[in-house]
Amino acid sequence: MLCDTVCVWALYFRDSIYRKHILKLRSKHRLLIPDICLIEASYPIYKAKGLKEIEKYSKFVEMIPLSQNIEILKVEIEDIARALKIAYNNPQTFIDREGNLCLFDAIITSIWYKKNIPLITTDKKLIKLAEKET
Repeated sequence: MLCDTVCVWALYFRDSIYRKHILKLRSKHRLLIPDICLIEASYPIYKAKGLKEIEKYSKFVEMIPLSQNIEILKVEIEDIARALKIAYNNPQTFIDREGNLCLFDAIITSIWYKKNIPLITTDKKLIKLAEKET
């Protein structure tokens, strides 16, 4: 199962409302986490907890590839190129209200299309896109 950044958040924070669900999925399935999700998660972790938490998060990032039923996927240049095309073709999904490109989401979508496996997400825009595509 392909994970988005919320999955990383749930694995990192023990008090996440999604943690129990993600751990249950991990007990039954291999979770594929794009490496960019580890990068993207650092921003809200820093914002929520400060610089000291980033030091703790760095240890988590070092150890997560050793975790049971977790595989870190390296983003490839083709994933980025495909993501940019996906964003261009779906601006309602990948351009936010302030006019910013949501590139992390587009890259996750690119990998999702390539792998053709279930995506674990709470992102309403990605869910709506999936419904449109199927």
